[in-house]
Amino acid sequence: MLEEAVSALALEEGSVAVDATFGGGGHARRVLEEVGSGSVIGIDRDPAAAERASDLLRDDRFSFLAGPYDEVLWEMVERGERVDAVLFDLGLSSFQIDEPGRGFSYVSEGPLDMRMDPGSGVSAAEYLNTVEVAELIETLGRYGDVPRGEARRVAREIVRRRPLATTTDLHDAVRAAVGWKERGGNPAKRVFQAVRVRVNDELEGLRRALRATERLLLPGGRLVVITFQSGEDRIVKRFIAEREGRCVCPPELPVCVCGASPVFRRGAVVRPSESEVRENPRSASARLRSATRTAEPTGDD
Repeated sequence: MLEEAVSALALEEGSVAVDATFGGGGHARRVLEEVGSGSVIGIDRDPAAAERASDLLRDDRFSFLAGPYDEVLWEMVERGERVDAVLFDLGLSSFQIDEPGRGFSYVSEGPLDMRMDPGSGVSAAEYLNTVEVAELIETLGRYGDVPRGEARRVAREIVRRRPLATTTDLHDAVRAAVGWKERGGNPAKRVFQAVRVRVNDELEGLRRALRATERLLLPGGRLVVITFQSGEDRIVKRFIAEREGRCVCPPELPVCVCGASPVFRRGAVVRPSESEVRENPRSASARLRSATRTAEPTGDD
């Protein structure tokens, strides 16, 4: 959803934009074409992303900040920086999925890691080999939308098979617990998603990052978020809704003048086109949500 994201960012000559999920740099490169004399800041905690950003660093308009996006964005707020646009393209990049050594794929064998930054935090193997059954059931339901009964069977099978060391170990545990579904695809997909989200603290990190963004954006600035799973989408949707107020101004006005003083005004929800889904089946679940900053936020986070 590259062009849809760029359109929603509504960039102008001289804009300062943040690509909070740099990944392979596709969005950052396209955004640089739009900002003219402006600048783009790329953020990613994956060490491999810093290497992929090396060619862009030859462009004086681009800078790269390594680290979890919530921490980096709050550091920018604390330094008093302000920007015109912030983009989040959530989920995994193709680079991470296609590299078996990262442990994200349930179709290729590799070490059971799943950390966005392999140099910090607890790996998926460490988590699964020590977590209590009750907590694992909760994790599978909360972060992977795994039905309660299925989550219970999977959690017990994982504990029975400990220690798990590879992605194949986890995949086989899921298959042994729930078999194969004719409809709905590989049941391991949601289990892997749940474990990955838990290991990387993705949902709480997203909440923290969104709170930083509302302080980082200038009035009239744009927030654009592309989500791929329901947990992320609920957080973004709720975040925007809670800050909309009851503004009745015409949508063409860049700021609220009716006295409602909402912090954000939501944009349309965009889904991938049929042609994009055909070319990239991974995009099928994507949702693009956007909002425009209309007033300074109140309170402290």
